[in-house]
Amino acid sequence: MHPLQQKRVFLPAVLIAGLCASWMLSQGPGRGRDAFSEPATNLKVLKVDNPEDLRPIMQNFGRSLNVNCRFCHDTQDFAKDIPHKETARRMIEMVNQLNTQIFTWERAPRATCNMCHNGSVYPQFDPPSQGSAEPATRSAALQAE
Repeated sequence: MHPLQQKRVFLPAVLIAGLCASWMLSQGPGRGRDAFSEPATNLKVLKVDNPEDLRPIMQNFGRSLNVNCRFCHDTQDFAKDIPHKETARRMIEMVNQLNTQIFTWERAPRATCNMCHNGSVYPQFDPPSQGSAEPATRSAALQAE
């Protein structure tokens, strides 16, 4: 290969590598680093012994709501409280309450985020419309006899 042709290949390659490196550095410390490599701070509801134990929990939240980390976290400072993180804390407390105080019978279902969210940020409920027939209850069935 002629030296001039080598420069035509080498120079764009160096330029592309430099642009990629510049872009990666501009993403800051929150991007590209493993959020689970250091002990978590500002945990108010979740209790874990090992930082790595948070990974499957957070992945489950993400799948249940079809979101990524940025939905609930400032990826530059994962400990920072933002509105969606506060909502998530209330939702975790609600699920814990359902599992410990409501679903207490033998072989009861286990409440999860996916139970209501089913892959959507906001739960999609279709309550009966006004004036529609009420669902049959045991007392209504007994009265009909």
